[in-house]
Amino acid sequence: MEVSSNETRPQFGNRYLENVDEVFKHNAWDNVSWDTEQEEAAKSKVMNNSQILFTQEYVYSLEENASKHWDAFYDIHQNRFFKDRHWLFTEFPELAPDHTSAPVSVHSQNSSSSDNDSKCDTHKLNYLENTKRVIFEIGCGVGNTIFPILQYSQDPNLFIYGCDFSSKAIDIIKGNPSYDVNRCNVFVLDATLPEWDVPFPHNSLDIVVLIFVLSAIEPKK
Repeated sequence: MEVSSNETRPQFGNRYLENVDEVFKHNAWDNVSWDTEQEEAAKSKVMNNSQILFTQEYVYSLEENASKHWDAFYDIHQNRFFKDRHWLFTEFPELAPDHTSAPVSVHSQNSSSSDNDSKCDTHKLNYLENTKRVIFEIGCGVGNTIFPILQYSQDPNLFIYGCDFSSKAIDIIKGNPSYDVNRCNVFVLDATLPEWDVPFPHNSLDIVVLIFVLSAIEPKK
């Protein structure tokens, strides 16, 4: 008898640490409460780490050259540094439902388009009109989220957009044998800019994915 994925991988909210010897069984546990000693130890670590600060000039340089640093990182590591996020579907099963349960798009397919929609070419617009679900990942890196979703999803009408501000990361995705222009489209974008140039119409997305992105953006932005 085949064991379902729900039995082999506990769903979110059901991973309780009842035996301390099994602490490394999962990379996260649910409903864990810190005691006072643990909380004070964490605050102490934060205070110690906060005592050493970079100069304003160095911080400015990091911000201004962030994309270059990521390009250099991916030049060295290519797609070997981060692992594909197969765990996503344990926490967020709606990312890859099967084709029989794929929800209808939350936006109207006949909604009016803005002037910016003209930036989308005919192929992309025609494809988008026929899709039921559209996912957009901000900070897609080299595809560690996009490719697992495309691999596991049985929804033939799923289309994924992805952006990253590292042009090298985007090049690596496009060079992956699993990259299929009929199912996904990735492009370079600095998500901190006030104006975006994107290849999809306004109000056309069902799910937006941001993983380890907001924490990497300077709070003032």
